[in-house]
Amino acid sequence: MSDAFGEVVGQPAAISMLRAAVANPLPAYLLVGSAGCGARAIAISFAAELLAHERDDSQRHRRLAISEEHPDLIVFERTGPSLTVEQAREIVRAATTSPFEGNRKIILVEDIHLAIGAAPMILKVLEEPPPSTYFILTAQEMPTELATIASRCTQIDLAAISPQDLVELLLESGVDVQRSSVIAAVANGSIDRALLLASDDAALERWTAWQQLRATLDGSGNIAAAAADRLLAMIDNAAVPLQDRQVREHEELDERAERFGERGLGRRSLEDRHKRELRRLRTDELVMGITAIGISIRDDVATGSLDAVRASTSLTAVTKAGDDLRRNPNERLLLQRLFMNLN
Repeated sequence: MSDAFGEVVGQPAAISMLRAAVANPLPAYLLVGSAGCGARAIAISFAAELLAHERDDSQRHRRLAISEEHPDLIVFERTGPSLTVEQAREIVRAATTSPFEGNRKIILVEDIHLAIGAAPMILKVLEEPPPSTYFILTAQEMPTELATIASRCTQIDLAAISPQDLVELLLESGVDVQRSSVIAAVANGSIDRALLLASDDAALERWTAWQQLRATLDGSGNIAAAAADRLLAMIDNAAVPLQDRQVREHEELDERAERFGERGLGRRSLEDRHKRELRRLRTDELVMGITAIGISIRDDVATGSLDAVRASTSLTAVTKAGDDLRRNPNERLLLQRLFMNLN
């Protein structure tokens, strides 16, 4: 590979700025973009270029960084709803140690927007960074409580991944045109979700089931509960491709450790990431379903088959369900309440 950015989807403006920064980087960079926009991929690519810069064995450094096995690339991910104070202590410890190879160490911290409780400790090391340490932080947004952290970083905004970019990615992966268009429309701007849906033969079936759901409801609790169970079972099945990929990642981790004798992510860290991925998949599936219901309501209004008053009631229920989803609710109860308020 000649450039680690070559496989990044979209983000031409951000890539241009980061490429220009490789030779003389600033101490900290903050990449801000919506979930699924590829922030981790572009952060890892930037780290790989920083570590490979002016190295005789640059391709080795790129390979190790891209596989997240470089000894001078340390990645911090939250293991719960937020980055913890203990993780902040680990970030400080890692930042203050010397690089193992070369003269650069990269600290990548994901989801810094969820580090409010740990912010003071992280801020201190950002204000006085060791000369050999460079920070790359990612966030979906930066709350006002973290404005000081943002001010210590060079912020680079990441654009949402467009449906066209997702279609092109899927076409390059061998997905046919019609299926690529459907997946891009329901992937909610997420690269990871688009790729998962591409390996999921039932994706269109699930989308159709959500769109046709309202025709099966009669306002009763029993029917709403049965519909919720049916759709949640479909979500369970949708997780199978992800779980298959996670099994392969476990196998690849063991194989790399045996082949190269290099320190990998560690099984516990990998398992924690897998749990988060499954949670995100379920959330994305529910977002897709709620979106499909909203589209079906608007379509019925447009064709005159649903009056404005009943549509307004249903859309209010859809909006509330979307808001409630952010609070990690009981999925079955969330769907039952929504379904009982649809017309």
